[in-house]
Amino acid sequence: MLSMRYAPWLYRWRWLVLGTAPLFIVLALIYGTGLFAALKTGGFDVPGSESFQAQQLLEKQLPGATPDVILLLKAPGLHPTDPVFEEAARALLRTLQARSEVAGLTSYYTRRSPQLLSDDGRETLVLIQLAHQDESTKEQEYRAILPLLTSPLLQITAGGSVPFAVELNQQVSQDLERAELLTFPLVTLLLLIVFGGLVAAMMPLVIGGMTVILAFAILHLLAEVTEISVFAINVVTMLGLGLSIDYALLMITRFREELVAGDHAGEPRVALALRATLRTAGRAVLFSGLTVSLSLLGLLLFPEVFLRSLGLGAITTVLVALLTALVLLPAFLAVLGKRINLLSLRGGFRLLREGRSAAQGALASRPREEGRGRTTGAWAWIAELVMRHPWPVLLVLLPCLLLPGWPFLSVSFSTPDVSVLPATASARLLAERLSHDFREHGAAQITIALSSETGVLSAVGLARLDRYVQQLKRLPGVIHIESLVTVDPRLSLAEYQRLYAQPEPARQPELTNVAHLLAHGRYTQVTVALAYNELSPQASHLVEQIRQLSLPGGLTALVGGLTAQQIDLFANLRATIPVALALLILAVMLLLFVMTGSLLIPLKTVLLSLLSLTVTFGSLVWIFQQGHLASVLDFEPPGSIDGTQPVLIFAIAFGLSMDYEVFLLSRIKEYYDQSGDNRQAVALGLQRTGGLITSAALLLAVVLAAFATARIIFIKEIGVGLALAVLLDASIIRALLVPATMRLLGDFNWWAPPLLRALWRRMGWSELDQ
Repeated sequence: MLSMRYAPWLYRWRWLVLGTAPLFIVLALIYGTGLFAALKTGGFDVPGSESFQAQQLLEKQLPGATPDVILLLKAPGLHPTDPVFEEAARALLRTLQARSEVAGLTSYYTRRSPQLLSDDGRETLVLIQLAHQDESTKEQEYRAILPLLTSPLLQITAGGSVPFAVELNQQVSQDLERAELLTFPLVTLLLLIVFGGLVAAMMPLVIGGMTVILAFAILHLLAEVTEISVFAINVVTMLGLGLSIDYALLMITRFREELVAGDHAGEPRVALALRATLRTAGRAVLFSGLTVSLSLLGLLLFPEVFLRSLGLGAITTVLVALLTALVLLPAFLAVLGKRINLLSLRGGFRLLREGRSAAQGALASRPREEGRGRTTGAWAWIAELVMRHPWPVLLVLLPCLLLPGWPFLSVSFSTPDVSVLPATASARLLAERLSHDFREHGAAQITIALSSETGVLSAVGLARLDRYVQQLKRLPGVIHIESLVTVDPRLSLAEYQRLYAQPEPARQPELTNVAHLLAHGRYTQVTVALAYNELSPQASHLVEQIRQLSLPGGLTALVGGLTAQQIDLFANLRATIPVALALLILAVMLLLFVMTGSLLIPLKTVLLSLLSLTVTFGSLVWIFQQGHLASVLDFEPPGSIDGTQPVLIFAIAFGLSMDYEVFLLSRIKEYYDQSGDNRQAVALGLQRTGGLITSAALLLAVVLAAFATARIIFIKEIGVGLALAVLLDASIIRALLVPATMRLLGDFNWWAPPLLRALWRRMGWSELDQ
């Protein structure tokens, strides 16, 4: 059906398609380069959650309460209170204050607050608020003032949310460049080995490059209407190159086979080969792409920008890969024809010779000899051996797949923070200095957004705030509270009420500064410093305690901060994962039924894919959480796994496993429809696709494994996890478990209730009806 509808048109207008394609690619390249500036960092919070509402409220009502940039100033042998140190610091502050990008500065020299000095009194902090609220604009402002952060006397380390975002973006770009430099030479070499010819080997790379360029342009368009995570770039590159190479490998291989296979009946050989390729390999690619897309659909159910935008990026990339594989690549093949075999290397035409021997007399459309004959070849021999002993194969392999998944039972989840950056990154260095040298700034901090029925600076508002702060002070683990009524421990509530009612900036400059930063109408911020590390179980328990406090009348509180965000994130993941998993499995099973007409094959396929993923998840814990390959992969074991990665890896790995399953099943079904012999069809199908699937998996694994060189650890986790899943699925699952289970089920593999079978045939989904 696929070939009959548009293959003749594509062959007829092949030059028009290839003539207009460069224009679209150039326009996409120009527009797609703007994607990098439109991407967002973060995206791990849950829209609508309490922590998210607290953050939004504070950003809107008290934009100066949370600094955008934190500077740590240090001079060897000097203290911040020394005149020389102070003069150098004030010179730096004057330079920064003169810049339009800087909206406000807070330092020890403006507030004389001991919290801005390190515990040993040798370092001090400067808190900078940038002029704009838009994240991208803030990053541009930080880049503008970055060259000014220098002093002949002072050592300056910059950190905070905006420097973290800037350094994260830079690291993502560097990781992407490194992965591409590693990927293209290796993939080119492997393609030369697989195809034995330079022209054929270059086509998958050309199609892959076009896919990535077009996907970047579409993603930039999506970034205009919704937030897209900076990490979507990695996913687009991984899947764009990997799937395009897979699809091109399948299409080109089949096209080369068809060129020597058939009965031309007055029709040009290339046109006939193109039509047969689209009818068989094209159909497999179509179902593969749709299956992978459906497996990623569950990511769109998650409200977190990180997961949702990566889902959008991945689905966009898969659909673009389908477009290039089913339109641009066939147009190339129609123009090249037999020239696809030009520039053959020594030992080339291996696949062409295999295609000729497999296509003797008739291939695909005339199956008589293959349907009755015996098959030969290494993959057919493996299939026959497995099918002679299916139970021993299952009994041996099942424990081998389940046992490596055992470490996942001890998994510990976390959320990304500044530690994902390399150890030399400025933002990470500052965070480590805060943790070691500043007891209050380095500890976990809970940020509370408070609103009062009356103005927070009124006598009633301050009284209510004071009662709430006293409750917080009584909680175990609280070491410091920053609020309107804790600026100076020597002041009583009555004195705060009098001073805020009648400000005396000359006598109480610190109180005036705090009122400006922490109060706006009915809103104020309270920051609670804990004696525990951020994201620790103790900090999480304290967040829950604060959320359960009974508030004084007239006050409402929203509890936020990193630990609160993690609590809300994990709660949302637990609630959404079952729904997303059910949608993913049902959608994939439905599409596999449409492809095969069977109810049992989709169920078996899902179970085998879940089985292979147990190894992947167990290996992730063993490698990254427990750190067994830390020296090999060059990372510091975090002692946990990013909580969003299993969701992302599951969706992508599950989709990729369906990719190879569709490749294999399409051939098995083709031969089963021809002969009605299940065992023979399995052997023939594996013989014709085993080498292809192995080659495709190896190529895709190379693309994925290149991202294992990333300096950002959860990108490294994605690369390692997906590469392992692909190799395992293409080898043990497809080569051994699929033949064993299909042998045990026999003709029941293809069973469906008569009504569904009739509907399936009536809708024209059967390949025999094409």
